[in-house]
Amino acid sequence: MFNNFTSGNNNFFPIFINRRDFDNGGKLYHDSYEVYVNNDYVGRKTLIAESESVDDIKNHLKSEGFQDFNTNLKGNHLIITSNSDEAYNIKKNLNVYLNVR
Repeated sequence: MFNNFTSGNNNFFPIFINRRDFDNGGKLYHDSYEVYVNNDYVGRKTLIAESESVDDIKNHLKSEGFQDFNTNLKGNHLIITSNSDEAYNIKKNLNVYLNVR
């Protein structure tokens, strides 16, 4: 049966290797973080590229001129605290940032 692929008496049996680089039917898993500002859920940050980190959110806020805030990472929750005046603007800004990315 497989003698067409061999010479002499050596038998050749094809070996097929099913290599899966993906989990769950091809879906890649990425780290993601739920973002809260003063305990209000704002959105989810999914880290897609290797160079991305949860600190990108903090860096984004600083680049937008926000200075009066603190960040705390608990598991997959990024909790941002700020005074009530700036918190409203941070929420608006992050809502756009997290939905565009």
